[in-house]
Amino acid sequence: MSVAFVTMVYNDQFFLDIWLRHYRKHVAPEHLYIITHGPQPYAHEMAGDCNVIEIERDPLNPRLDQDRFVWLSTFCSELTERYQRVVWNDVDEILVLDPQHGAGLVDYILGIPREQEVITALGLELCHRFDQENDYDYSRPMFAQRRYVRMNGWYTKPSMTSVPIIWGPDGHGSSYHQIHLDPNLYTFHLKWFDQMFHINRHRDRLKLRFKDGEGQEVIVGAGSWAWSEQTYLMVSNAFLRQRIIDDENAFDFSRHRQRVIDSFKEGRTGMYKIDWFVDGDLHLLPERFIGTV
Repeated sequence: MSVAFVTMVYNDQFFLDIWLRHYRKHVAPEHLYIITHGPQPYAHEMAGDCNVIEIERDPLNPRLDQDRFVWLSTFCSELTERYQRVVWNDVDEILVLDPQHGAGLVDYILGIPREQEVITALGLELCHRFDQENDYDYSRPMFAQRRYVRMNGWYTKPSMTSVPIIWGPDGHGSSYHQIHLDPNLYTFHLKWFDQMFHINRHRDRLKLRFKDGEGQEVIVGAGSWAWSEQTYLMVSNAFLRQRIIDDENAFDFSRHRQRVIDSFKEGRTGMYKIDWFVDGDLHLLPERFIGTV
């Protein structure tokens, strides 16, 4: 038994390439599962030696995100019968072990006590400070070019499980009644890695909106996908105003971790969740992370 890594893609060639290169370093391809939300020919071409599974995608379904997470929860729960741990994340979210605790991601995960059935990694969002960093060079590793992160509770998800689980939409919250926030694992959210790339990606998402039978606009996607183009640009430019912490304590997230743990509770729907707060500061990523992504 080993660890399975699962993701879902829809027009995500760039992030799937990063996802595959990262996890192929840690497990054999038969332990990688790429779910395509509707036909995605590039996924078969890029990940032909992995498990590529196509599921139906109805672009006019107003419950698109909710329904896909019902499917993902069932699929990953079934995988727990074959694997010691199952890791799910969106394709632009990469699970990384702090290099000061070794390079063996899978060995580390398998070494977590079995009684900790569902594991949460601290969510760090990679932010492009385009006033200080160059345009992205697609021939170089990402963490050699982008060094600023902020803690984001939205991506601090219970994404590793050894037991059947139900996740909320986008993996925010779950049916599991305890929180085990690992001290050495991080989920890096890569969406904002390059200003022009993510602006164009958002514009493509805006084109997916449609009118229902009553003429009301249906927004496809949650979080920043639901913003108007004007709001999206305003928020993305806010990175320029955030303070940068680059001293010897820049990568100390002990305060954030404690807030996450203290905020864990059962919600009104019976799902368990944390306080989805976002840090107002940018933190310098230590050099030891260069080359991990």
